[in-house]
Amino acid sequence: MFGLQVNSFEFKNFFVQRIGKSTFVWRIVEFMQGISFSIDYWLYYKTGIIKSKSSITEINIEFVSYCNLRCTLCSLDHDKPKVRMSAETLRQFFEDFMSDSHFRSVKTIHLYNAGEVLLHPKLEEMLAIIKQYKDAARKKGIFFPQIALLTNAIVLNEKNTNALINSGVLDYIRFSMDGGSKEKFEEMRERAKWDVFMKNITQFCELNNKQPKKIPTGIITLVEYKNKLNTEWMSDEFKKLLDMVDGYELRYAHNWGGEVQIEELKNKKKKTYKVGCSLLMHQLVLLPNGDITVCCADLNSKGVIGNIKQEKLLAIYNKPQRKEMLHKFIQGKKKEIDLCKDCETF
Repeated sequence: MFGLQVNSFEFKNFFVQRIGKSTFVWRIVEFMQGISFSIDYWLYYKTGIIKSKSSITEINIEFVSYCNLRCTLCSLDHDKPKVRMSAETLRQFFEDFMSDSHFRSVKTIHLYNAGEVLLHPKLEEMLAIIKQYKDAARKKGIFFPQIALLTNAIVLNEKNTNALINSGVLDYIRFSMDGGSKEKFEEMRERAKWDVFMKNITQFCELNNKQPKKIPTGIITLVEYKNKLNTEWMSDEFKKLLDMVDGYELRYAHNWGGEVQIEELKNKKKKTYKVGCSLLMHQLVLLPNGDITVCCADLNSKGVIGNIKQEKLLAIYNKPQRKEMLHKFIQGKKKEIDLCKDCETF
């Protein structure tokens, strides 16, 4: 509520794994999220009582628009143009971001979206740019968001491992590890090889653990709906990697705004008890070409509302298109929003 978000593996695991999304208690949790959305909408948009800061608490930065894997539950269009973010675009973003106090509300910057961040050919340079702004903020006594990175780890070789650890940028890092077993991992994450993944994660953790101040680590695991959100049914080698990191989050897949067909979600009842979308309220995503889209579930740039090369970030945040989407959620007219109408994340 009031833009407050908790980034905790344990918090999410408690509500999803122990309470369960199909229970009455979970409905209460979602109902409370709707109340939070309504209050934020009233404070930030309807009345404008809060003018000194934005409702944004998370920004995703996508270094590249493409990925080396072809995951079965991902909606990324692999035929779209392959774009890499330039150092100039990243600098332009941070110059704008740091100079505008409205975005002191941002608690976390995620270095990922649809593309695999480690595929950027100038990864070290990009991280060094972020480090410059992070250090500058500290010298001025200005709050700087936590920097989080999510990777599929297939190209997490020794060079990239050292680049990440030595950058001084990351506040935590997570790895995508779906399935529950070697066989299911390679089936769900097409083109990924379990042995390569396991070697890379092990190497990263070993080197990271030797550091005076190690980077907190985590794993996000998608599991099939037929399985429970626990580790009891998983293979020993899968559980071994889960135990190697500081925390993990088990999830069922969502449908990426309706772009991925999931059998178990086809007949899901409409959530008439829920209002609003926390992603739309609290997120913006910077794409490699400078475009800004409204949500991390928009992997194919359908919700672009502006470009930081042409407009200030605050002007994009205040775009009528975005405000109209928020308004339609308040009115219960989600079906009238093309980007959101079939989204199961709601």
